[in-house]
Amino acid sequence: MIAAIAATAALIRDGGRPEGALGVLAGTGLMAFSYRVIRQSVDARATRALIDGGQDRQSGRPGLARTAWTLTKYVTRYGVVAVAAWVVLVPLHASPVWLFAGVSVPVAAIGIEALLTRRAGRPT
Repeated sequence: MIAAIAATAALIRDGGRPEGALGVLAGTGLMAFSYRVIRQSVDARATRALIDGGQDRQSGRPGLARTAWTLTKYVTRYGVVAVAAWVVLVPLHASPVWLFAGVSVPVAAIGIEALLTRRAGRPT
């Protein structure tokens, strides 16, 4: 909902041109993708730690192949996010300011939730 409000504000602010709204929606999409990837990584690592203690079963220490694969996955994931941001900014001519506004949507959502929780008197 915050992204929709920000995209509408971008459309109004930019006189109906779609670059700002595209930036907001792209930034929000990039953050959603990034969050999903990070969450899957943390879930997988936590599951692995619970099952085998995060150690290589034969040597009792983290395996080199596992470490290399993990590093490759992280670099690839952030590479995909970087390429997507470039595609939005350069060929599609989205506004970097509005892209930053879209990336900031989760921060705004957390802030609003904290204020609502505090105002309702619920424990934080």
